[in-house]
Amino acid sequence: MTMKEPRPASSFRLKLQGVEAAGLFRECTGIGAEVNVIETQTASEQGSPRIRKVSGGFKYTNIELKRGADPNRMVYDWWKKVETGDLDAARVDGTIEVIDYKQKPIHVYSFKQGWPTKWQGASINAQSNEMAIESLTIAHEGIERVS
Repeated sequence: MTMKEPRPASSFRLKLQGVEAAGLFRECTGIGAEVNVIETQTASEQGSPRIRKVSGGFKYTNIELKRGADPNRMVYDWWKKVETGDLDAARVDGTIEVIDYKQKPIHVYSFKQGWPTKWQGASINAQSNEMAIESLTIAHEGIERVS
């Protein structure tokens, strides 16, 4: 087996229901999960109290994406479904691809039943040279690394 050099990520591609039109993002955080820990009180064989930690349910962290202002409306239109109360239509499966400088996926993560919990339009300071940034937060019901 030949070891390959790690490739630096240059962007993240969001696909909703297999459609690439959601666009590229420059920053992504929150791809992860944790197990809730439940503490139960038990007794040892000698009768002394002890605390035992057992596994509770899984908790998936929200995914946060940021990008430069983009004329593409897909993310905003997805948010509008939530804002207008159509949460059932907003819940979609999607993927996040970690993309290298050659636009090839390094890793692909698949999430289930995701929906936007927060959308922030482009923020900008006209006195700086920074790019206008748009952000999106996605809640979901499970994520896995598929490649």
